[in-house]
Amino acid sequence: MKMDLGIFLWITVAILLSSCVGVTQTLNTSTPARTQVALPTDVPQPLPTQDALPTSETNMQDPTLQKLIAQARADLSKRANAPDSAITVVSALPVEWRDASLGCPIEGMLYAQALTPGYLIVLETNGQTYDYHTSNTLVVYCDK
Repeated sequence: MKMDLGIFLWITVAILLSSCVGVTQTLNTSTPARTQVALPTDVPQPLPTQDALPTSETNMQDPTLQKLIAQARADLSKRANAPDSAITVVSALPVEWRDASLGCPIEGMLYAQALTPGYLIVLETNGQTYDYHTSNTLVVYCDK
């Protein structure tokens, strides 16, 4: 009886190991092509980072964008100790971030690997520009 159980276990292990033989996995390391989007020439636009792809022209009247700009302005007002009246919107570019880090990852954090629509908002105060990366609901100051 012990011999039958031993043979059964060896056969089971052999079958499991043989199912792994010949399986290989290749990684696609090529970079996907970027799509060029025509931007209006009369409005200065920031260059998208390698973590973001431009998606369309900016609709400054979009209520979602207006809310995100207000959040970024409030943060910059505190960050730079500047009144809201001294902050100007340099540009707001709709983008798709390559992952949920919004192009501004924190070392050691894991992020969902999914295209995330949002904006690259550039604000200026006291002669210095500040980049804010957003999803459609979250605003993050990015000093990288």
